[in-house]
Amino acid sequence: INIDCGTTGSYEDSNNVTWVGDDDFVTTGIVKEIPNVATKPYNTLRSFPSNHSNCYTKIPVTKDQKTLVRTNFYYSNYDNEESPPSFDLVYNQIHKYSIKIPKTNDEEKIYFLEAIFSPANEDISVCLVRTYRWGTPFISSIEVYSFDAGMYAELGPDESLIPRGRARYGDEEFISYLDPYGRVWDSSLSQENPSMTDLTTSASTINITGASNNPPMDVMLQALSGDFKLALPLTGLPAYLALYFSEPRDLSQTHKRSFNVFLDNKQVGSDPIVPVFGESIQVVERDIVGTPQSQVTFKLTGDSNLPPIINALELYLIRKGQKGGENGGGGGGGGGGEGGEESGFSVDDLES
Repeated sequence: INIDCGTTGSYEDSNNVTWVGDDDFVTTGIVKEIPNVATKPYNTLRSFPSNHSNCYTKIPVTKDQKTLVRTNFYYSNYDNEESPPSFDLVYNQIHKYSIKIPKTNDEEKIYFLEAIFSPANEDISVCLVRTYRWGTPFISSIEVYSFDAGMYAELGPDESLIPRGRARYGDEEFISYLDPYGRVWDSSLSQENPSMTDLTTSASTINITGASNNPPMDVMLQALSGDFKLALPLTGLPAYLALYFSEPRDLSQTHKRSFNVFLDNKQVGSDPIVPVFGESIQVVERDIVGTPQSQVTFKLTGDSNLPPIINALELYLIRKGQKGGENGGGGGGGGGGEGGEESGFSVDDLES
């Protein structure tokens, strides 16, 4: 479900995504229109000048299935204060994050917070919690996608994943609406580096079943090949890393592509990666702890005569939730105790 905050009714956008108004999910707040903005869902928002906590409730999900929730914030100086607010956001009463939208010269940026977690019930809540006397919490839209069984199976029931990066390699196209699970994939090219090559598969289709996280087939159609290293923006907090591979060439018996993957000299996975033509492979490593200088490197095995490849990568921080988050009961003041620790980064780190 996709909720356009501050509007009523439903509509279909240019990407054939259906949006609904927020009247059925919230009873508090004030609707604001954004002047000179025609693009939905960013031409309206809902602000909350009253109460300590205001909640969207009864948002439908699939119980016990991993779920992606993305909340979007388009400030655009709608209040003529030239002072973007800071506040807390609580997903489903236990997953709490700090929202700190920076004051910049570019007020047209859209910021978002995204999390993946497992709801214990068939609906969830999203609460905006005031943290300062000044600054009014607001929200532009809410996107919710339930995942299929088996996706991100390594995630525990009280944990959430916060994206630090999601990239597809070998192509310049930006993918969001082609992913049925709402994930946004940034593009990454070789950028004419002579040691790297962008490859497009010669397979007519890619079987995704070998990757339980279900990366879109369009993400697996291209790959980056060559002598390369991938920088990972790790922060010293536990992280989740997923790597995706698909052999782009129908190799003869005299050719073999086989390599090991390392994060800061520690091998990722227990066996060498041998990509298969027309198939997909994923390698997941969780609870990794690195530094801002951490790198993923690729080393050929002794029997390989082709360079390493990679099709896509996902990197998340792992967050532990805590019981007793803000009240999911529709936006009364006070709303119970706080849940979860302070976020290690702010929403501006996730700029779209």
